[in-house]
Amino acid sequence: MSAAAVLAATLIGINVDRFSVGIIAIIIMVRLAAFIRQGMYRAVLRYSGIHTVIIASTGVAAGTMGGVAVAYFFHLENTADLGRAFLVLEGMMSLLVCGGLRLAVRMLVERAAQCGGQRVLIYGAGNMGEMIMRDLKRTANFSPLGFIDDDRHLQGAMIHGLPVLGGLSDFGAICLRHKPDLVVMAIADLPAQMIRVVFHACMERNVRLVAARGGAMGVLGGSNGLNLKDLALEDLLPRASRKIDPAPVRAMLAGRTILITGAGGSIGSELCRQVAAGGAQRLVLLDHSEYNLYVIHQLLRERHPGLQVVAVLMNLANRDAIEQLLVEQRPDVVFHAAAYKHVPLVEENPCEAILNNVAGFRNLLEACDRVGIDRLVQISTDKAIRPTNIMGASKRVCELLLQNFPVKKTRLCAVRFGNVLGSSGSVVPRFLEQIAAGGPVTVTHPDITRYFMLISEAVALVLQAGALAEHGEIFILDMGAPVKIADMARQLIFMSGHQPDRDIRLVFNGLRPGEK
Repeated sequence: MSAAAVLAATLIGINVDRFSVGIIAIIIMVRLAAFIRQGMYRAVLRYSGIHTVIIASTGVAAGTMGGVAVAYFFHLENTADLGRAFLVLEGMMSLLVCGGLRLAVRMLVERAAQCGGQRVLIYGAGNMGEMIMRDLKRTANFSPLGFIDDDRHLQGAMIHGLPVLGGLSDFGAICLRHKPDLVVMAIADLPAQMIRVVFHACMERNVRLVAARGGAMGVLGGSNGLNLKDLALEDLLPRASRKIDPAPVRAMLAGRTILITGAGGSIGSELCRQVAAGGAQRLVLLDHSEYNLYVIHQLLRERHPGLQVVAVLMNLANRDAIEQLLVEQRPDVVFHAAAYKHVPLVEENPCEAILNNVAGFRNLLEACDRVGIDRLVQISTDKAIRPTNIMGASKRVCELLLQNFPVKKTRLCAVRFGNVLGSSGSVVPRFLEQIAAGGPVTVTHPDITRYFMLISEAVALVLQAGALAEHGEIFILDMGAPVKIADMARQLIFMSGHQPDRDIRLVFNGLRPGEK
């Protein structure tokens, strides 16, 4: 700053005497004090921005006003003969040195970080998009190209030097011109339909897609501060969001004893977690798998230390043992999730499937009514609709039994739904294993479709149905639109960083017994 002052005086031909030198010294000391107090010299250069310019401006102004005030106090005319021209020119040069150089350093650091990095398009030119763009500029290995936004008022605008290149309808032309490696979705609460549209647009052009989750704090690849995450398969399911009234469920569970059969399975274990969170007093877990029962028992004890948890290793074929258990524990509600569900295995073992699915349910139904259990909720399946396999037929028999059994005390209902993502025996984990092994991914038929839902969503709706049931109803969950399995496989391949049908191919191996 002293160099700037002397240079300014020289440029405008001022003779610097001891009074003017004193005023310049006061200006410099006041600025130093202001900069130190505002943290100018503690700031990280690579994060310099508008706040740096503000600090520099206020410090320079404070120093100049300090010098003028001292000159006025000592009656030094024309600010010790420095003059207004000196004050203006010196102030501008000091601002350029103190603030401008810091911004220049930041720009050089960002430009160096972006060299050779992934070329990034940001979908969404709003607040989140602007924030993500600023973080991308400061992050190594990323080179932001511009924005995509469907708001025509924004198209063609510039945001921090980057253009809004067009809307999603222009995505193909934008990709041809700029060749992006990555698209970041930076729109909060984007409708599910639009997420699928953006995903398929990126998939067609082999451009990776990630989503910004709630701001610029998180991990992408563990190496930077961006909260960017790959899409999950559930983000692409064609289903509407559902609002569930929690009051009836809490009234059914709060302070009650709940028995869950098949408690260690995919549906059963999620039932356990949601029932425990719903305020149940005691939870009785029944399963014939020792390991599955151990896992869910330990998890509930750790997460809900105040909950009474009873683990019962039992097979539903033992009618007397079931009745004895109900007499001892006296559950208010029974959720029956125990069943053999894997279609090909059930086709190959029909007798065991009928014994477990049908006879086991009848034993439980009869025992509940004899003991006087208030409510029994059966987990059924959409395969019970016009069944073409043993598994679906066994579940349909259970539904008919539920509707026609002459119960005296117990209220009965069944809940049907389709496949749940991530359940044991689900197609998704199998596809992921095949992709990790380098393929091929095996699909039974090009046109096969299935309905999918998240386990947590399905169980929440099961609890809602159980709370609303009167007697004998079969509730059918709205699973949204059916999903083509071949399309799902290709989506998983693309989401795993490979190009479908080129890096990893699909093989159609024919329908298995009992499938439709």
